[in-house]
Amino acid sequence: MNEQRDEKWLDELIAGNIGTSEPKFDAEKWKQKYDREFQTLIGRRSARPSRGPLGLLRLVISYRITQVAAAAAIMITLGLLIAYLGPGEQKQIEKSPAEMVTAMSYRMAYRHGGMEALEKQCDDAVRLLGPSRPNSSLADLARDLNG
Repeated sequence: MNEQRDEKWLDELIAGNIGTSEPKFDAEKWKQKYDREFQTLIGRRSARPSRGPLGLLRLVISYRITQVAAAAAIMITLGLLIAYLGPGEQKQIEKSPAEMVTAMSYRMAYRHGGMEALEKQCDDAVRLLGPSRPNSSLADLARDLNG
């Protein structure tokens, strides 16, 4: 004998001795007998919040994994916005002519862009300052060299 037959045979034997039959639920009789409880159930159904946008939002936010995923999405979005709208290309600040001809400014220009940047800075300084002595004499030149 297998287990199913044993269980079925045992169920039939118990049901025959007890004299029970399968109970059947009559909803209409229950409604008439327990009217107040039936009205309470009906009231609960109508008072239940609908699953509109806010109800769905509450349901989604109630789960921990969705909270973590939403936080990660916000952080990624903020990171991309900062990267996209960040400082960008910095404008070159106009320097005074005196600052343009200092040794430090020449070194910084050379480190930043090599010989091209150094030449550009020298050209800008000459354009702003003009030639230092348009009518230099040979005596002035000899005096400058001898110190």
